[in-house]
Amino acid sequence: MKFVIAMTLVCAFAMPVVGQTTSNGQSAKLITYSSPMLPPDNYKGQWWTSPQACEYSRAGRPGETVWYLISNTAHAKCPVRLIQRAYSDYN
Repeated sequence: MKFVIAMTLVCAFAMPVVGQTTSNGQSAKLITYSSPMLPPDNYKGQWWTSPQACEYSRAGRPGETVWYLISNTAHAKCPVRLIQRAYSDYN
């Protein structure tokens, strides 16, 4: 009985990667991007300095990771944002 209750709780709080509902109630899938500009997937910090010496701050909805350029560190080789993980409805 304890096992069934524990599994029910685990399943209730698990977040699927595909077919999630976004904050506006729409169904969207979580897409992961890769680039040499991005930190490793397991990076947990708030700030990231890319190999091109561009500094970014982490943002995004729950489950997403979008890096926004810190404007006072910008130079010609810095994209304004880096999308690491975002819902398919991200504009």
